[in-house]
Amino acid sequence: MTPAARRPSTAFAAAALASLAAMAAPPAAVAPRAAAAASLPSPSAPLTDACPAQLAVKQTVTDPVAGWTAMNQQGSTPFLRVAFYPGPPADGSLIVPTLEFKGQAGLHDTWDLPHREGGYWMTCSYANTTATVARKLADDTDYCRADYDGRFSTLVVKHWTCGVKRTMPPPPWSHATTNRGGTRPAGRAPVKRAE
Repeated sequence: MTPAARRPSTAFAAAALASLAAMAAPPAAVAPRAAAAASLPSPSAPLTDACPAQLAVKQTVTDPVAGWTAMNQQGSTPFLRVAFYPGPPADGSLIVPTLEFKGQAGLHDTWDLPHREGGYWMTCSYANTTATVARKLADDTDYCRADYDGRFSTLVVKHWTCGVKRTMPPPPWSHATTNRGGTRPAGRAPVKRAE
């Protein structure tokens, strides 16, 4: 074999080795994606029924009335409902539910909370007092739901939850929108509310 005939086969062997080496190494584009996926924080755990069941309050008459004796009161009042705000409650206005469904078991509200700088806050309200407690929701919270007890004439929450919507199971009432005959149960259809 002449030296000229050997050159193409040597070049071919070098190209084949380079090709095999490239196949054995992980692609450059895959490594950064895997690292980025690993660095994403996991969603916050849902906050569920976290309001204190009772709130101890002291109610005081601040402006005495001539001819009357002030009877200040102290006691514990039961949890009544939740409310959501775009920022600290003292600074912002109340957020109206995005969707309301009234069924046989009572009223159900949902709030879709688009991402906003500073996140959202909530309050827990109590019976027979204007005193409330407030807390900031996790920064990634984008959805809240409240189910009200249908046995009362006023809105009394029996269950509520807030969290990342994609990680939360659908509300139980969303599966039970039809009875055996295939019609909607008594009550009105879901209503879209403007905010």
